[in-house]
Amino acid sequence: MTEREKEILDIIRRNPMISQQELANTLGITRSSAAVHITNLVKKGFIAGKGYVLKEADYVAVVGGANIDIQGFVSKPLILKDSNPGNVRISLGGVGRNIAENLVKLDIQTKLFSAVGDDVYGKKLMEESRSSGIDMDHCLILKNASTSTYLSILDHDGDMAAAVSHMDIFDSFSVDFLKNHGPILNNAQLLVLDTNIPQASMEFLITHFKDCFFFLDTVSTSKALKVKEIIGAFHTIKPNKYEAEVLSGISIVSTLDAEKACDYFLNQGVQQIFISMGKDGICYGDHQHTRFLSVPEIHVVNATGAGDAFMAGLVFGFLQKYTLDQSARFATAASIFALSHKDTIHPMMSVKNVQNIMKELI
Repeated sequence: MTEREKEILDIIRRNPMISQQELANTLGITRSSAAVHITNLVKKGFIAGKGYVLKEADYVAVVGGANIDIQGFVSKPLILKDSNPGNVRISLGGVGRNIAENLVKLDIQTKLFSAVGDDVYGKKLMEESRSSGIDMDHCLILKNASTSTYLSILDHDGDMAAAVSHMDIFDSFSVDFLKNHGPILNNAQLLVLDTNIPQASMEFLITHFKDCFFFLDTVSTSKALKVKEIIGAFHTIKPNKYEAEVLSGISIVSTLDAEKACDYFLNQGVQQIFISMGKDGICYGDHQHTRFLSVPEIHVVNATGAGDAFMAGLVFGFLQKYTLDQSARFATAASIFALSHKDTIHPMMSVKNVQNIMKELI
């Protein structure tokens, strides 16, 4: 597809009943040229029938953060306020972007809605994300803005010791931008949101696309507060125990406490809740039952991408019509697989590899 054809499709998505003359006027081309482009799009199978009915395969839309990860790995126990020997890696990151790449590796067509700067990091992020298979055509590219950057230090066990996030760019991820992509968002099989985007934008989405299934990654305790008052609008949520505590007001120090927190979210309107308890496992539930899934002891190489893989696993399970228990096991297996590689996204992530691990979970 040419760049002009992509531009035409974007206009048609926003206004399927636009005339060829109006299309030509919008693009600053002749009507005959517009007609030629439309004919080519019909031949290529992107448009079918009158009213410019767009033909598109099923897809998931992810609305959230995309950034550059700069990770420092120490080879010995971390010494604060000192220089530590180790190595530094620069890679693509962002909760939303990471979920999107995991989904693509699980053979799910995925469109990412995020924001990047028109800078070196932004170009790298767009190009490499496209190369991984993510549809990046609907990202907001801002001039004179810095692409989001996440700097983290991981201890010798692979766990994050400290981090700095420079994500001011997402303040520009506005309601108006989302309005311009309404049809694409509305036609998604489900929408995955992370709390890196502004609160107003999240509220707009859940208010104007009420028939959509919303999956939520709460990201962090501070950002989770953005959705505290609207948590019941989400079909599926995946907080860790600290984020669950902030959102529910329930201190979680035992399995019983985790079950109480699950009940809280279900009573708010959530359909599926999965609370990560770290090494202690997963407490999960729906309106039929609440259960606990333990996890085996594993060697953690990099803990950064486990939660993103878990969310991708939940989406996969939902689309495959898995039972709640099957979804919990598949998502947990995906996170275990992610933990075993130095990269945030395991390069060998696949349905088959996750299912192999899934078989080992009780």
